[in-house]
Amino acid sequence: MNSIVNDLNRALAQHLLVNVYQTDQEVVYTGYVTAVSDAGLILATFDDYGLPDGAVFLAVPIIDEVEFSSDDLDNMAFRIQTAADEDFVQAGGLTLRFDNQRNLRQQVLSHAWVDHLVIMLVLKDDEHFYEGRVAAVASDQVTIKLFNKFDFTDQSDLVIDPANIDVIEFQGQELSLQGLATPHLTQLKHVASTLIDDHDEMIETLKRLEGQAPLVALIPKNDEDLFFVGRVNVVTADAVVLNLVDMTGQFGGYSLMRLSELHAVVLSSDYLQTMRVFTMLNQARQQQLQPVLNDERLFDRTVDQFQARLTQAAAFRTIIRIRLHDGSTMLGYPDRVGGGKFIFHQVVESQLDQVGQIYQLSAVDEVAFGYLDAYLVEHQLRVEGDL
Repeated sequence: MNSIVNDLNRALAQHLLVNVYQTDQEVVYTGYVTAVSDAGLILATFDDYGLPDGAVFLAVPIIDEVEFSSDDLDNMAFRIQTAADEDFVQAGGLTLRFDNQRNLRQQVLSHAWVDHLVIMLVLKDDEHFYEGRVAAVASDQVTIKLFNKFDFTDQSDLVIDPANIDVIEFQGQELSLQGLATPHLTQLKHVASTLIDDHDEMIETLKRLEGQAPLVALIPKNDEDLFFVGRVNVVTADAVVLNLVDMTGQFGGYSLMRLSELHAVVLSSDYLQTMRVFTMLNQARQQQLQPVLNDERLFDRTVDQFQARLTQAAAFRTIIRIRLHDGSTMLGYPDRVGGGKFIFHQVVESQLDQVGQIYQLSAVDEVAFGYLDAYLVEHQLRVEGDL
């Protein structure tokens, strides 16, 4: 533990961008250490796009490694600079100040209680993530009013000993937006999920929603635990294009999916209600998309959209993500599209395969394009001369 604390103090003193790895969780936090004690630390974090994303308290015993140098950190530094240069829409980031000589965990909980912050907790020996507001705080007990955006009936109080809290996320973009949304969400009533899984009815429903405002969720056959939220852009003979909405209610690019590979269309749910409120708040603040993205594209329902999207990406060497019928996904750009085949140059760990592999066009079940991560990968490859 002393070596971990020493590493954290070094990161703090030298203002170094670090990755913090946990012993039992796969979540890796990237950011700058702003406070350290023998019991825990405060890390001002960045999200995957290089945007300030609030902060996290981590108890020292759950920290496995503090990483000072890696390709991942180099890539994150590039994204942080890009986000600043391109003036990306972002949350306010960490605004609180902490005293290293006092209990950091307790300071976070007290700030959250006074400022009515929505926080996310991870407890000792518990795999769940809990979100809510601090309703009461004392040295040996804290009460969290939980909120489940997937099920409005699941609103309970969590009463725990603060010493059992290993992780506290706060002031991040999604949590801050949830705080703004709370007055609206508390006025909504629970709705039972409405799901359509009959193939013909799904197609008829999607065509009816084409170009309309309502949000829907699409569940693919290959992974029924996965779902895509967005608005139906266009429906072709064999596919649907969705204008995606990400977890923060912002425009998340486009997804082209084969109709034959859809398991279900969800028309109503508590999560869809939550995302509608998020999108409404983003529109009111004029923060519905990042400045490098385009949410106004239209697509021709009379053409083969898989052929069209791959051909266009090949012409401009645009980074896209494809999912094949076997369930595998790849990030990269297509080349030499024709004769029912194409070459795909995959990007793995920021390295571009210049030779590529040949695939059948019919093997592609999904194409994701025009989203922020693809833009950032492409931008970095172009700046570094690899694309």
